[in-house]
Amino acid sequence: MNQLELLAAKKQALVELSNEQRNNAARVYYQWQARTSVARNVTGIFRNPIVLAALGFLAIKLPWRKSMKLGGWFWKSWKLLRVVKRFI
Repeated sequence: MNQLELLAAKKQALVELSNEQRNNAARVYYQWQARTSVARNVTGIFRNPIVLAALGFLAIKLPWRKSMKLGGWFWKSWKLLRVVKRFI
């Protein structure tokens, strides 16, 4: 092989390595994008003014001792949702 053929072979190897790294980076990016879109959908509910008004009304009307139970209910429902999503 002469000098030009060696350079062409080295260039081709570098191009293949670059394509492989680009594909790996794209795969990781799309995995993270899917996770962040789920979080965006969950938090998007709280941007709705009707939901915010309902939460404010609930906070005003509910006695504070009873409102402490909401955190536990939220945590239990979150755990149940995670179990259900695992099987779907």
